[in-house]
Amino acid sequence: MKITTTTIAVVIGLAAARAVAGAGLLDSAGANVCSTNQVHASLASLLSQFDADGDGTITSNEFASGSASLVQELQSGFLGKYDANQDGTVTADESLAVNQAVAEAWLTNLLARFDVNGDGAITTNEIPRFRWGHDGSFLAGYDTNGDGVISSDELAAAAEALANDLQDRLLAKYDTNQDGDISLEESLAVHQAVIDEKIAAILAKFDLDGDGDVTTAEMNSVFQARFGTGFFRHR
Repeated sequence: MKITTTTIAVVIGLAAARAVAGAGLLDSAGANVCSTNQVHASLASLLSQFDADGDGTITSNEFASGSASLVQELQSGFLGKYDANQDGTVTADESLAVNQAVAEAWLTNLLARFDVNGDGAITTNEIPRFRWGHDGSFLAGYDTNGDGVISSDELAAAAEALANDLQDRLLAKYDTNQDGDISLEESLAVHQAVIDEKIAAILAKFDLDGDGDVTTAEMNSVFQARFGTGFFRHR
């Protein structure tokens, strides 16, 4: 494992960004406008993903074509992230290198947030009490000797454990033959299953007549039942 106290020294002082989500807004009828808009955008995205000819109906052929495109998109993203030598196979070394980098980024963010004096360790007096009343007790598990200080060695051990956990989860999902590597066939099978599940969920929700197609009229019916208003009229 490459996460060491040297790594900690290098990453001290780097800042981490956080995204803050606001509360939803209600319209005059008391409906959640944010939620409604999100569903509207989701349905529009659904059409853009699958309705190739733009006629407002997603046919079984369009589902098949869209499936192939989405699987390839997932596959390209996966290989772009993990397949360093671009040979189609993700070796254990390649995936571990990525997961170690993720763990190092986690460590960077942790130190940037809590290591106030920049010494590469985190003490109890460096953990602020947040405005919601929560303290930093979630960090206590990293203080393995219970001395009130999360040392650079303890931080490195926590990052190593994170990298190994990420690696185990990745291999559990993709490495079906458990040889330590992820072949092209293994990753494709996983991504195909993801898209198949997505399409099955779409059909279960919107294919009201069970003919294998999804029309804007069917979407409107579902949208009307949920929000009391139509989705849109096809133009």
